[in-house]
Amino acid sequence: MSTFDPAPAARMIAEAQNAKRLIKEIPEAQRPKSLAEGYAVQDRVAAETGKAGGVADQLAGWKLGLGSANAMKGANLTRPVIGRVWKNRLVSPDAPIAVPALPPSLIEIEIAFTLGRDVAPGDKLANPLDAVAKANIVSEIVYSRFEDRKTVGLPTFAADSVGFHALVIGHEVDIKTLPAIVKTLSVTVDGKEMQRAATGDDAIDPTAMLGHLMDHARERGLTLRKGDIVTTGTLSKPFEQTSPATIAATAEGVKLAYTMKP
Repeated sequence: MSTFDPAPAARMIAEAQNAKRLIKEIPEAQRPKSLAEGYAVQDRVAAETGKAGGVADQLAGWKLGLGSANAMKGANLTRPVIGRVWKNRLVSPDAPIAVPALPPSLIEIEIAFTLGRDVAPGDKLANPLDAVAKANIVSEIVYSRFEDRKTVGLPTFAADSVGFHALVIGHEVDIKTLPAIVKTLSVTVDGKEMQRAATGDDAIDPTAMLGHLMDHARERGLTLRKGDIVTTGTLSKPFEQTSPATIAATAEGVKLAYTMKP
């Protein structure tokens, strides 16, 4: 039996990331065929980031995707998919955020936790929130390194850090208000309501998502570091955006607003 080598696929993704270009697909012989192989490529991309003429970046934390019961069932998952978040793509809502028009970006409103302590693989916390220093309302912009993120398959999408492009960091929120925020979210585009909070099996629990990340890290021998940002998955149905616009989210008296530009 041959052993999967993540290096060629990782090199392709890292080079595309540095050059700000898109890939149609990874060649069949180099393509990850399982989620485990996809994560192996993602690990290697982290090592390759900054090479091939690019600027070295640092890990800022982690993201979770496909976290609702319906999303996991549809993708035949028992846990959300997990990607990396990079420091040079943490952005303030005060300045316009440059995102290419095509392919469409996916807009998500989320809760992000900042860890207040290391969590080693051997640590087992009774409550994931015991490791949290603070929480913020954020917006993740998903924009893959692939021409069509929907057709490349989940292992390849995981290899690409689940399409992470940028994270807009909004105001800090009181962790005690998270249940209310999850239920009252409203998202507008240029003042017109686009989405409300997801409900039922389409909704996610940010605290449970943090627990899933800890399980993932434990199984893969990874230490989550103090200061890591963990963005926990969309609270509303994601939507595609192809034109310049002002995105705003409000929930329980908290607002996040920013402008997208080509």
